[in-house]
Amino acid sequence: MPVPDALQVLLENIIAILPRIGGAILVLIVGWVMGKVFDMIASGFTKKMKVDENFGDTVIGRALKSLNMTISEFVGISFKWFIYIFSILVSVDLLGIPALERFSTVAIEYLPSFLGGILILIGGMLIAEIVAKILHETLVGISVPYSRLALVFVRFILYSIVLVTSLFVMKIDVTALYSLLNAIFLGVAIGIGGAIAISLGLGMKDYVAKNVSTWLETVEKAERGHVIKEYEDRIKGYQEEIKRLEEELNREREKTHELELLRKAEIDKYEKIEPELDKKLRELIKDKGQIIHAKGGYRIEINEVSIFPLVEVLICLTNNGFRTVLEKTKTGYLITARPIKKI
Repeated sequence: MPVPDALQVLLENIIAILPRIGGAILVLIVGWVMGKVFDMIASGFTKKMKVDENFGDTVIGRALKSLNMTISEFVGISFKWFIYIFSILVSVDLLGIPALERFSTVAIEYLPSFLGGILILIGGMLIAEIVAKILHETLVGISVPYSRLALVFVRFILYSIVLVTSLFVMKIDVTALYSLLNAIFLGVAIGIGGAIAISLGLGMKDYVAKNVSTWLETVEKAERGHVIKEYEDRIKGYQEEIKRLEEELNREREKTHELELLRKAEIDKYEKIEPELDKKLRELIKDKGQIIHAKGGYRIEINEVSIFPLVEVLICLTNNGFRTVLEKTKTGYLITARPIKKI
């Protein structure tokens, strides 16, 4: 091949690969920035949750402390390197190098499983520590003997479950580990059962006989405490209900008082001496009755007693110098008002 043709082919190959190189560099830059951002977010969130303070003395906390690292820093670094590695694999895949293409594809598919397993391992161990602390406080509170030994066994069980689960998520074969843990659990269970049987039958029978009443009292105290708590909750609920009813009663009393004041103010209006009594009566009665003048007084026939302003009319007439009589007639009710003679 002539030299100019070879240079032409080389130049074309370089031009063809330049977009891939540019894309790979861009992916690396974006991955670097995103890694930094996720590192800050993850570590900051973990610090706000006070994970370092609460779990610094746990197994994982002590292990990381030996590496001069806190749990929050480890979480942030895990996210950061996950994004870094993912970016590197994507950039390698973009370059289209046949020797690395298969590896990058498999690695990209596996990376989420690996990160998920790591997160399950960390989160599971933290949850295991929370459960262990709660159990420890409970056992100490009810004075259970050998609580520390029981706590170690519970931690071992929880850690084993977390480890097997995380490895399973990472797509690592855990058949051998699962069989080993089963054998360990079975051996421990048989050992504990045998020890209890021997202690009850031989050496510890006196100790058990001496302390069985204490254990039963502890159980009874726990039950009584539970019952007392239930009754306290009920009493609290009743007190809240009583308080609510009292507040409602006070509101009703206030409303009643306001209505009484309004009623009194309304009646006070009719107790005034009216210079134009006829006009006032017509305003009150309107079409609810007929006003008839008779012997210097009034005869008021009531059309419908249920809507007639009876109290207002009687008060108005009485306070304006009339003796009023309400009587029932064949056609309905009748108010007779005669002037009171002044002596």
